[in-house]
Amino acid sequence: MSTYGSIMVVSYQKHTLKTIIEQLQEIKIDEYFEIQARTVDELFHSMITKDTIVLLSSKILLPMVKPYFPKDTSYILAKRMINFANIREMLEIPKGEKVLLVSNMKEAAEETISVIEETGILLNFQSYYPGARFDSDIKIAVTPGDAHLVPSSIEKIINIGSRFIDISTIIEIFNHFKVSDFELNRLSARYIQSLVHLTEEFSQEIFTAKSLRNSLEQIVNHIDDAILLFSKDGIISMINQKAMHLLNRQDRNMIGKKIQAVIPSTFLQEIQSIKNDNDTFKDINGIAYYIRKKDIYVDNEIFGTLLMFRRTNEIRQIEYNYRNKIKGKNFIAQYTFEDMVSKNQTIIESVRIAKKLAKSDSTILILGETGTGKEILAQAIHNESLRSYHPFVGVNFASLSESLLESELFGYEGGSFTGAKKDGRSGLFEQAHKGTIFLDEIGDASSTIQNRLLRVLQEKQILRVGGEQMISLDLRVIAATNQDLEKLIRTGDFRKDLFYRLNVLPIRLPPLRERIGDIGWLSELFIKKSSKKLGRSSFTFSQNAFEALKGYHWPGNIRELQNTIEYLAHICDDTVQEEQLPFLENSRFLNMKEQKDKDYNNLIQFFHERGFADEVIAILEFLSKNTVSSSGRHRMLNFLKNSGYNLSDQQIRYRQKLLRNKGLINVSRGRRGSEITSKGSGLLEHLNNKG
Repeated sequence: MSTYGSIMVVSYQKHTLKTIIEQLQEIKIDEYFEIQARTVDELFHSMITKDTIVLLSSKILLPMVKPYFPKDTSYILAKRMINFANIREMLEIPKGEKVLLVSNMKEAAEETISVIEETGILLNFQSYYPGARFDSDIKIAVTPGDAHLVPSSIEKIINIGSRFIDISTIIEIFNHFKVSDFELNRLSARYIQSLVHLTEEFSQEIFTAKSLRNSLEQIVNHIDDAILLFSKDGIISMINQKAMHLLNRQDRNMIGKKIQAVIPSTFLQEIQSIKNDNDTFKDINGIAYYIRKKDIYVDNEIFGTLLMFRRTNEIRQIEYNYRNKIKGKNFIAQYTFEDMVSKNQTIIESVRIAKKLAKSDSTILILGETGTGKEILAQAIHNESLRSYHPFVGVNFASLSESLLESELFGYEGGSFTGAKKDGRSGLFEQAHKGTIFLDEIGDASSTIQNRLLRVLQEKQILRVGGEQMISLDLRVIAATNQDLEKLIRTGDFRKDLFYRLNVLPIRLPPLRERIGDIGWLSELFIKKSSKKLGRSSFTFSQNAFEALKGYHWPGNIRELQNTIEYLAHICDDTVQEEQLPFLENSRFLNMKEQKDKDYNNLIQFFHERGFADEVIAILEFLSKNTVSSSGRHRMLNFLKNSGYNLSDQQIRYRQKLLRNKGLINVSRGRRGSEITSKGSGLLEHLNNKG
């Protein structure tokens, strides 16, 4: 099994740390991650690497340890549940009895009380921690592993042990490291198996004692998994509400009945075929279940069989809810149609059409110049679609080389090339499974990538680099380009069949110069954002500046307008003047170029007047081609001689001196010789452009 990264578990006390580590090892999470354990004191002397996520046993630890985290350290606040296997004595306490809940800190005690009360155990808890006061008539104390802190006046101590990590925290860890759904399902099964201790630790009298049974039923009904317990004779001993719901049974009087009489025959047949202690998926009547089956022993004899099961889509739903909660992270679409605001009728119509197309699974092609908002529209379509709870994965074909792009898109098997991870890696197409993949700047895709993309679109399958097994995909494709694909087809740079596969539902976004009416209110929007970001007052445009805004052709479109406003927010006062607009300031750069050209012409004239301009240019060309190897005078003389210039050693020295004085070369002693400067290279470039 591969290692996806490292988890550093941090707790205030060692016994809590020990319980959590043992639980993680029991469900075999160490097959996926390297597990480290630290108390708060030990954390201050530990190195936290960038592939490590810190798992804090309680939210009260965060202010203690966060100042010592390296920048950008990822952390998770663990959600925890009590160890049900240790609560037998607590179930025997009469309802409403005063009980002291003892922990090392006030917040920890109150948190444990809240968790216990959620299970339906209704006792009159009073929190106690070092230094706290308590009612002297309390004679019973419950503690999650802090028995040494219990006051001496207490007559009975019930140690329920440290609390366990909840399944939602395990899923959050897997989502952080982007572990596959299949592995998450397997781990969920092991987690369920760890809860089997709930029944193993209860003796038979707990099942027969009415008052204790009521408490147990409340606990079982608070577990998210369906639970069904039946004796070796097939008599139902316990069934929770979740199991009755999944089995479509409304009769609440199922206890004591034969399992064959109340459980659907198809379901019963499938569970009878399951072996003990297996991670088992079963498709029953078109519904996928994850089922765990285990024999329960009492006094070393088989008491019965425990089934714990749930629909597999429930596990995925937890993951989707988690993804929706952490919007803004990788593979999450941030923009919606509310961000696509405009007063331009073309844009309004494009948005109206896009909302309708969002409900489809067909491929969409967004056409528009750079900076017109193609990715914003793609994200909005994804968030409006039925795939909105699934990943949104974007890839830009203009930003990656062909060699990198292939492995990024399709993934690779371990050892398929030098530098590859030994266990391989999934590609962006796999990571977009069930969601949307956004192929930005598709017009820049190479012919090799175009061929593979066509296969993916046709067959909905990919093959990893170095792989042999086809991987099926379920995803929606949105492509975008600022190029004329039909023109690229005519020049042979884009496949016609790929174009028709992409151009199923086309949407065009007009450039900003075609929506002049939007410039004013878009500027106001960007002014508000930039001013707030910089903590400055707002500003306006003079009449001339605003006319210049509307008259500019905006090759960078909305992105360029936003950058312009951000630039002005840094330099302007209350009113922007026309001469402050950066696209007008470009004329100053043109003037600088004219000055440079003039300086280079003066240098050429200088050497012409001395009669050896051609020789000087030949020396510069020699040095520009010899940036690594030796450029001493001996090699330079040979080069000039072969080029038709017969110069003595003294003549070479004189020309080098003039070139150095003009800043065109640097002259060093020894074998290194001479080097051309950036100014010298600029002179050669000027001559090449001129000639």
